[in-house]
Amino acid sequence: MTIALLPIFLFAAAADAAPADPARHGRMQTFIAPSGEPFRRPGDEPYPVAAWFAAADKNGDGKLDLAEFTADFMRFFDQLDVNHDGAIDGAERTRYENEIAPETLGSSWSLAAREEDQAESVDFGSGDDQGASTLKKAKPLYGSNPIGAARFDLLGLPEPVAAMDIEVRGRISRGVAEQVARQRFNLLDQQHLGYLTLQALPPSYAEGAGGKHRRAKRG
Repeated sequence: MTIALLPIFLFAAAADAAPADPARHGRMQTFIAPSGEPFRRPGDEPYPVAAWFAAADKNGDGKLDLAEFTADFMRFFDQLDVNHDGAIDGAERTRYENEIAPETLGSSWSLAAREEDQAESVDFGSGDDQGASTLKKAKPLYGSNPIGAARFDLLGLPEPVAAMDIEVRGRISRGVAEQVARQRFNLLDQQHLGYLTLQALPPSYAEGAGGKHRRAKRG
């Protein structure tokens, strides 16, 4: 009887000695940055908005200013611009949706519908964004069922790269992307401080739905 049980004991001991699979400690968490870049981490790690913020905060002072935000935004833009022609075209956007951030798939979002039905005016007062002091801010979709990347981002955008096409040309130039970066920074800087902090950022639907704001490891 003892001999028959020996393989079971040996298997159990081997399992205890094996390195833990981080994915077993919770479901994978997803965060989609304002640029559209996805960040994914195991469930026992801080919500990946922290990973995005730390990477973008180049000087490590805990404050993400417009220059750092824009630099991070345009870094991902350049990654999407596969042919290096200074623009994101339809093929590059399709690659983004299918290969890089498939979370965006299944969205029925359109620019016109979102501006008309799911936007509200926000007056920033400064008027320094090419003469426009009023921007369109997507209403939070947390009260309903958010679709696409809106489940994982900070601004409720089901397809954040497609949403950069504010000129509705099917092609997003670097200049337009830089303008969108400033707009999205202003939307997040609701207190007009000129910088963002991790704890002041709104929770994404995925982070906030369970009431667990795990942005840093708890001691």
